Amino acid sequence: MKDKIKTITAFTVLGILTITTIVLTLSDRSTDVYPNDSTRINLYGEAHGSKTYYDIEFNLWKEYYGQGYRDLFLELPYYSAEFLNLWMQADSDELIDQFFEEIQGTQSGNAYYNEFFHEIKEFCPETVFHGTDVGHQYQTTGARYLKYLEENGLRDSENYARAEECIRQGQEFYADDTAHNGISAVRESYMVENFISFYPGGRVMGIYGSYHTQLDNADLMAGRLKAHFGDVISSVKLSSVAFGRNTDPYRPGFCISGLIFLLMLTIPNMIWAKRAKPKDYEKYVVNENRILLMLERIGEGVVTVGLIVFTALNPHVKMLPEGLYFEWKILFWITGFLLMILYECYWIKYFRSDRTMKDFYASFAGFPVAGATLPVIAVFLLGLYAGNLVMIGASIVLGIGHIGIHLKHLKEIGN
Repeated sequence: MKDKIKTITAFTVLGILTITTIVLTLSDRSTDVYPNDSTRINLYGEAHGSKTYYDIEFNLWKEYYGQGYRDLFLELPYYSAEFLNLWMQADSDELIDQFFEEIQGTQSGNAYYNEFFHEIKEFCPETVFHGTDVGHQYQTTGARYLKYLEENGLRDSENYARAEECIRQGQEFYADDTAHNGISAVRESYMVENFISFYPGGRVMGIYGSYHTQLDNADLMAGRLKAHFGDVISSVKLSSVAFGRNTDPYRPGFCISGLIFLLMLTIPNMIWAKRAKPKDYEKYVVNENRILLMLERIGEGVVTVGLIVFTALNPHVKMLPEGLYFEWKILFWITGFLLMILYECYWIKYFRSDRTMKDFYASFAGFPVAGATLPVIAVFLLGLYAGNLVMIGASIVLGIGHIGIHLKHLKEIGN
């Protein structure tokens, strides 16, 4: 009766952990919409000030640039982007140096952002920047741009009118942003209005704070742009790109965690095979079911290879600018690893026992025939974590053969 209670408890806990992981994973689905052949507006959401993201942004833009893209939309005021466009044609860094001097103290006022623009100038020289934000730094950069236009006889130009409008938007926004957190319906409205006004048609890329790029929120910039442009717009958080959310579950390589799992499987079995087999073991082996034995061998072979070559089995956790980044399905991997620790404990108990057949096929921590069930369930959970059907299928085949043989021997021992 005690053993039954332990078994029920063990599988209840395992079931609760599995269901909880599934629920958390489903509730944590990404809202990213990746580009496809019909996409014309490619938005990317960043955390400002991060070198990790600036590097990704440059590589993305370089790739798009090679495909013929030339228009890069930024979370900058109109006049800031225009100064950057002038700098792209200049022989000195005077304009960009002054721009960065004026944004010091903001999240973007850092050397990494400066380097980002210099890389674009070097490798993507025909880039045209479009600033669609409200008028930040309107007393410095904004006023300086108006003065530049006046000195060049452009007082009546469209550029001057747009710069004045951007300044007015900035003044209105800062009057509305009483919480001083940058979040304002006024700002979102103007960002949408400016984007639509500056959009030249064709294919463009846009870089904004990830707050503004949520396509599923109709109150924010990206959601409103989707309502206006339709399904030709994509939006991806750079944290997803950096994390590698779309990792191929079948990508070949070298899986270090799989190797660790394999060593945890094989080392105790090697010790057992060499000098710790139970008494009368050979008498039972000759009666093993051939079909179960075949399934066990097939499952062992596929699992062994899969643990080594499928890199998606490695635990995927990254430290990103927003903090530690992971997906809830990592609980599958953690649970599998805990089961393997129990598996090692089972072997320690067996090696310290009298090493009878009853000891070998004993339950441990509530799991019947623990020497078979624990590793099979662990590998199955690894397959679920990676979304790898090969490992899931192989663990099932292994389980039918391996657990089936163990249960058959256990029954024979009882008889």
